[in-house]
Amino acid sequence: MIAETWRTVAGLAPALRTLFLTTLLFRGGTMAYPFLTPHLLRSGGLDPASTSLTVTAFGVGALVADLVAGRLLGRLRPHTLMLGGFLLGAAVVAVVPLLRGLPALAAGVLVWGFAYEIVTPAAYAATIAESRPGQRKVAFSCYRLAINLGLAAGPLIGALVFAIDPYAVFWVNAVCVLAAAAFLHARSRSDGPSDRAPAGRPNGPDDERGTRRRDPNRGRDRLTGPERTRFWTVFGLSLPIQLAYALPSVFAAGYVIVGLGLPGYWAGAVFTVNALGIVLFEVPLNVRMARVGDLATLVTGYALAGGGFLLTAVATTGPALVLATLVWTAGEIVVFPGLLDYVSRLSGPAADRTMGLYSGGVNLAFIAAPQLALHLAGPGHPGTPWAVAGAAVGAACLLLLAARSHPYTWHKENPCTSAT
Repeated sequence: MIAETWRTVAGLAPALRTLFLTTLLFRGGTMAYPFLTPHLLRSGGLDPASTSLTVTAFGVGALVADLVAGRLLGRLRPHTLMLGGFLLGAAVVAVVPLLRGLPALAAGVLVWGFAYEIVTPAAYAATIAESRPGQRKVAFSCYRLAINLGLAAGPLIGALVFAIDPYAVFWVNAVCVLAAAAFLHARSRSDGPSDRAPAGRPNGPDDERGTRRRDPNRGRDRLTGPERTRFWTVFGLSLPIQLAYALPSVFAAGYVIVGLGLPGYWAGAVFTVNALGIVLFEVPLNVRMARVGDLATLVTGYALAGGGFLLTAVATTGPALVLATLVWTAGEIVVFPGLLDYVSRLSGPAADRTMGLYSGGVNLAFIAAPQLALHLAGPGHPGTPWAVAGAAVGAACLLLLAARSHPYTWHKENPCTSAT
């Protein structure tokens, strides 16, 4: 599996390999955020309530970035926007340890969240621009692989640096982000100009002589009526998935240790099984599913996710938790590349805007999930958040099936029929 994943990544187009390595550097260097809360409590001079408000500002900044990304991508190329996010992010991360007081820290963290998140829709746009429809599911799975590898390494390195010097973790983070910016800039110049237009600004179709005809939709950045209906349909049906997969990062450890009273190493086992499953199987599986239709892909992913979270709700032992984790990890491997691929194609030339809005739904889920989990969980029913998540995903799966026969709510095009 590892060899197949390596071959797939190595076989990407040069611009996509550059994006993969840039993302790996950037996400691997993002080591300060996991230690923001202890920094604010110990060195920032904030009480718990002010600390919670400041950390929330990161999510607010990220959400703003998603909402404005479409307009920015209408004026800037994806790599230019990524470079801007890197430079702004490096500057603000370096300054955060020097700030004191709630207003200054909240403002700094909000800008940090904006700079961090603006890279995501820009990277989506670059992936769309550099991959053909039939290849996009694999391209997105490779992009997610870079994110997961980076986020696995970053906190570990950050913990070592934080133990030595709590301030240094922010400065090392800033240096790593600058390194990602320098790499992207250097490789973008050596890769040369792309033979495809930026996402949302496609070239016209090939004519008989192999040249490009002018696309009458060129420059269009607004959704048509059917595109708008399709996008908001899939956006609404994706929210249960986003909320469900936000639960493990914010609730799993507390559920295992406090709710079930199991040893802490079982929480570690949940995270390890999930990470290993994604790294080992996501790319090879999506290579094999590249020609599977949108509806079949999403229904399979939703069914696995819903079943996995329902199993987690009733699991009472460590092995049962690991089995449930394997099931919802399989759902994650299938559903997220499938959603990214589908959303990137259903809105035509307005994809820049819709990918930013889709990413905003991810951030909304991460903001809402902790509150929902704490509200639903309680003595005697610690697994309720998992059960609600599984039931919501199952209901969304049924709605997906119901929407398949409606031409204005479901995009019929299969990616393999549009590949060239």
